[in-house]
Amino acid sequence: MKKLVGLLVLIGVLTGCGATPAPTKVPPTQTPWIIVVTSTPGPEDVSEVQPTQTPWIIIATPTRTSKITPTPEERATEGTEPPGTEPTAERTTEATSEPSATEAKPTSRPTSSVPTVTPDPSNLKYPAPVLLDPPSGIPVEWKGTIRLVWDGVGELAEDEYYHVHLERPPPSDVVPWWGDYVYTKDTFLFVDQSFLAPFHLAAEHGRANVYWWVRVVRKTGEDDNGKPVGVDVGLPSERWFFVVEPSAGD
Repeated sequence: MKKLVGLLVLIGVLTGCGATPAPTKVPPTQTPWIIVVTSTPGPEDVSEVQPTQTPWIIIATPTRTSKITPTPEERATEGTEPPGTEPTAERTTEATSEPSATEAKPTSRPTSSVPTVTPDPSNLKYPAPVLLDPPSGIPVEWKGTIRLVWDGVGELAEDEYYHVHLERPPPSDVVPWWGDYVYTKDTFLFVDQSFLAPFHLAAEHGRANVYWWVRVVRKTGEDDNGKPVGVDVGLPSERWFFVVEPSAGD
């Protein structure tokens, strides 16, 4: 009996040692993470992903971006320009010699209401005379006369005179320029018909403007025609004008 009990105990022990243990619950397999990162070129790198026990599969997909035109400062630093870029507005162009619409064009004879050349006042003795009469634009008929008046600049030396200049610019290329002048000690000039006759235009050319101005000169001699010549010792006055009617031909 004892042998039987011991045999049973032995069998139970052997059975317990050779038996397959009961299966335990298997933990689920972690599915890998797939993270798609859109990479855009820039000065900063993609932020670092915090590591975990689960492996990450990172797929970087570059995104097409528009090309940024560098600034002038960046171009100066690089020393070269990106290919295919157009010059900027800061690039200067070659200057042209075309005059602007308001720029005066030179003419063969002065026609403005101010003197063409103004001498250096430091080298002159007298100021500019002030014109008084007649007012600009007054008409003068054929064979008419006119009296020009200005304000004096003081007592003149023996060899000093008022130089009264009259000038009629040509209205076209077929008409010649005409001008003349007179030396006088007075502060007026009576211009008669014989003096004015060459200033009048033929009837087909119509009316003409005659400009006049005054300055003080020192007489230095006479030309071949006996007209006095000299050097300026005073500033020129303004230019005024009167209008001569066309010649009647008689």
